Amino acid sequence: MVEQTRNILERLLSSDVKADLLVLFHKNPGLIDTMEGIGRRIGRMTSAVDAEIRDLVEMGLLKVKIIGAAQVYSLDKTRDKSILEEAAVHIKSIK
Repeated sequence: MVEQTRNILERLLSSDVKADLLVLFHKNPGLIDTMEGIGRRIGRMTSAVDAEIRDLVEMGLLKVKIIGAAQVYSLDKTRDKSILEEAAVHIKSIK
């Protein structure tokens, strides 16, 4: 569990783009948008956010839905809460 939490934290903190994405979704937890729209919101090209969004989806932090012809992303609030709780426990154990 400790190793898994450490790996998740390392992935979450691995890039400035990912940090921008996390801030965006935490400030706007109800946000549902396309990859292009998300990129625009944080001032990045789609090519810059593509791999980072896919990694957040793989981690379960973002959900993907198809609405019409568009693929949209949203925060998985349950998984987000779980990651935050695991991170808090991990950080407390380091002290």
